[in-house]
Amino acid sequence: MQSKTCYSNTKAEGAAAERFMNKTKRKRIFLSWSYSRRSEDIAALEGIEYVCFPLNLRIRILQFPILFVRTIMLLLRRTPGVIFVQHPPVHILFPVLLYSLLSGARFIIDSHIIPGTTLIEKPYHRVYLFLHRCYSYHAAVTLFHSRRMLDRLKEWRCNCMVLENPVRQLNIDAVFRVEKRPAVGMVTSFSKDEHIQDVIDCAREMKEVFFYITGDRRKAPRRMAESASANVRFTGYIQGEEYYAFLGCMDLVIVLTDREESALLGAYEAVSAETPLVVSDTETMRDYFPKGVVFVGNDSKGIEKGIRKALGEQEKLEAQIKELKKEKHTKQRKNFQKIDRLT
Repeated sequence: MQSKTCYSNTKAEGAAAERFMNKTKRKRIFLSWSYSRRSEDIAALEGIEYVCFPLNLRIRILQFPILFVRTIMLLLRRTPGVIFVQHPPVHILFPVLLYSLLSGARFIIDSHIIPGTTLIEKPYHRVYLFLHRCYSYHAAVTLFHSRRMLDRLKEWRCNCMVLENPVRQLNIDAVFRVEKRPAVGMVTSFSKDEHIQDVIDCAREMKEVFFYITGDRRKAPRRMAESASANVRFTGYIQGEEYYAFLGCMDLVIVLTDREESALLGAYEAVSAETPLVVSDTETMRDYFPKGVVFVGNDSKGIEKGIRKALGEQEKLEAQIKELKKEKHTKQRKNFQKIDRLT
């Protein structure tokens, strides 16, 4: 899709529009209304400014008009020529589209929700998907993190492509203190699909292993913390350098889900930290993690078996995860080059 230009009645207006386009051509920005490590990592890899206006979920409807105004004002001040925008929420796309139509800037949707998947949980989400489709028609390209998602969008007739979750080169000074080894870290958001209780049950049978579970502990059911054995630690929410230090200090990282279409961000972050993985045995995860990984069923016995296998093959898995990281970096560079061509 070609860039749109502003209509002009005079040569002076046309010249002003041309100067504006030249000014904005190379500026890029990544916008979101909710924090995402994926968005932050994409911005960091591409040298793009990441701007997040935090959305309070309890009063989100009341916040939308305010965030609309803040987003428009930000875009008019910064005058970017290319805007990466995180979806959901779908409402963030409206001010970006308006700015794009007025300025001729291009925008790229980094989408986390797709029709027909388990990410669509409520009836009104289908209305949001209709809007998402309309916005995607105007976008330079819409990005999805797995092929399984992309395959559902053939009827949308928009530019779309897979951009896997980012893998980063790290230079971390922070250190995470490990009480005892072997140490197994679990990346969670305390979502229902993550099988945290199964890992806690598994830990009860593996007294010789220490388990560190991340995530905002306020979201954890009380009985979950109460049922944990002495070799389980809840770290609380960790971010930034401390988070990658945590991943790098673990002997293994566990990331689990029921969602067949999910390419788990925590698994990519463990690859960045060059730490072997134990992950759910899904088609999507097998596609994207062919080495350095042990696949398990989402039950305590299967998880225990996978952890014991991974600890027994740790040296081999570490070598494989480093190879996988190099392969991901090569593919990542090619995908970013493709996005640059589309914008």
